Amino acid sequence: MSNIVAISCSPRPNGSSAQITDAFLDGAMGLSTNLVTLHRPVKFKSIQDCHRCMGCKSSGKCVIDDDVREVLDDIKTADCVVFSTPVYFEGPNALYKMVEDRMYSFLDVNKVSTLEPGKKALLIITSCYPESDLDRVAETLSNNLKTIGFEMLDVITYCDNYGENPVSKNEELIHRAKSLGRKMRNTPTV
Repeated sequence: MSNIVAISCSPRPNGSSAQITDAFLDGAMGLSTNLVTLHRPVKFKSIQDCHRCMGCKSSGKCVIDDDVREVLDDIKTADCVVFSTPVYFEGPNALYKMVEDRMYSFLDVNKVSTLEPGKKALLIITSCYPESDLDRVAETLSNNLKTIGFEMLDVITYCDNYGENPVSKNEELIHRAKSLGRKMRNTPTV
């Protein structure tokens, strides 16, 4: 059994990054006993930026009391975390960035990760822009996740060319996401 947490930062529940995330979760759930938790920050009632108050360095966890704290707690207990975001203005959207900044709490005062070793991350990045922008964003976000303490399971990037290539019609992409999810069925827990 794997404990999988998905953080879908798309403001559109049927957007490209959300559809790829859903395909991964479909594969992960199957007939398995995986525990899956899905967070959609766009639905949060209370969400704050990192204040860089450094409270996390003395308490060991983020001290801001809002809906992101539950996400951070779930990340700590997860075997695999799926991070998905659309690209806006050549970077992740604000919801992703807010969650990413709050993960600063997973680094101690010496910038060493406090997460359990072996925690996997799948990064899903979508855009209507050319693929070259996605590769640059993927490299930056992957490096940030590695710094925080994740091992990269994979990175999926997809450009829908302003809606001309919808995810729903790309069987190869859906199959890839579902296959990665099925792979998690047989992954030992952290």
